[in-house]
Amino acid sequence: MIKREVLMPVELAEEIAQIVHKEGYEALKGAFPAIDTVPPIFLSEEEAEALMDLAVIEKKKARLMYPFYDEDHPKFNEEHEAKFDDVQMGIYEKTIYYVESAFKKGSFDHLIK
Repeated sequence: MIKREVLMPVELAEEIAQIVHKEGYEALKGAFPAIDTVPPIFLSEEEAEALMDLAVIEKKKARLMYPFYDEDHPKFNEEHEAKFDDVQMGIYEKTIYYVESAFKKGSFDHLIK
């Protein structure tokens, strides 16, 4: 199995590793073997897909926790917007960016759309 090096900030790797171990995501424990895993991270294509799934799950969880994040929503809440944006522009977008930097751009589009 060929693995590619995925360079990412230490903070992102640590956040992902904590989620992997808290949620028991066995598909990613090989790439994030400990809660304090630091870059570089080496991923197979299967692990890269699993990591994209994790990012999507985190974004969906944020939608459930902060449903009034959209300023067009009648119950718009600035706190919801800020917390949702933290996830959207944090773990979600950063994970996609760094994984796609190591793998062919667009090869995971079916997982994130």
